Parts: sequence; C-alpha cells; structure tokens
Amino acid sequence: MVKNEMLVRESISFQRYKDPKRALGVSIRVLIEEWLEEMSVENYVINDDLTIDVNGRVNLSHKNLITFPEYIKFRNVSGYFSCDNNQLTSLEGCPSTVGRSFFCDNNQLTSLKGCPSTVGGFFSCYNNKKQFSEKEVRTYCKVESVNPL
Repeated sequence: MVKNEMLVRESISFQRYKDPKRALGVSIRVLIEEWLEEMSVENYVINDDLTIDVNGRVNLSHKNLITFPEYIKFRNVSGYFSCDNNQLTSLEGCPSTVGRSFFCDNNQLTSLKGCPSTVGGFFSCYNNKKQFSEKEVRTYCKVESVNPL
C-alpha cells in the first residue's frame, strides 16, 4: 500500500466517527476506567471481555443514576454492591455474583432483570416502582436471605 493511500484511509476512518474519543482510538477500557474513577470504585480489574471484577465493595448510592452506561458490566464483586437511592429503571450492568449483600432499594425498578444470579448475604429491593416478593427475588437470584419487602 502506498503511503498516501494509507493517509486517505485514516482520514476517512477519522471522519466516520462523530465521537472524538473513538476517532482518536480511545478505547472502551478508558471510558470504563473514567466512569469507575468518577464513581469512586476501587480495587477493580477490567477483564479481557470488558467486564469488571471488584475485590471489595461497590457503593453507587446517591449517584443520580438512571441506568448504567452500556459499557459498564460488572461481573464479580467480593463485598457488597449498593446501587440504592438512585433513579434506576434497570439493573442491567449489575454484577453476576456479589459476595456479600446487594442493595437496590429506593429506585424506579419494575423488573429485577439484570440483578445478580448469586448473592452471598441478603438481597434488599424495597421501595421501588414495583414491590417485589421474596419468591420473585429468588426466581432471579440464589441468595441467603431477602430483606423484608
């Protein structure tokens, strides 16, 4: 390939993307890192599949979240995971497994789709748009106990 042809192709690729970060080759990994830093999440690893493991707790309470960004997909959190007191309408992006307790109270949830499949402590999901029964929680999640709903 001639050097000028390569420059033309790179120029066309640059123009194709409206997002300047993507055009400059800034990866999803950088977006994930920036979001985790903004949310004060520590002790994390971004896996090859871009899921996130956290050795410890994740506290996303009172962050004015409506949904998680599409590039945020937690996988395993060894401590507790709290996304309570937001305006969440979906739990998509929440971890698959939580070592301790999971809190999604005081949101706008109408479904538990996207919640963890395993929680080592208790699962708390009261005061949402829909009230969930213990049976509904256990349909989605293997959990030690369910907080009074």
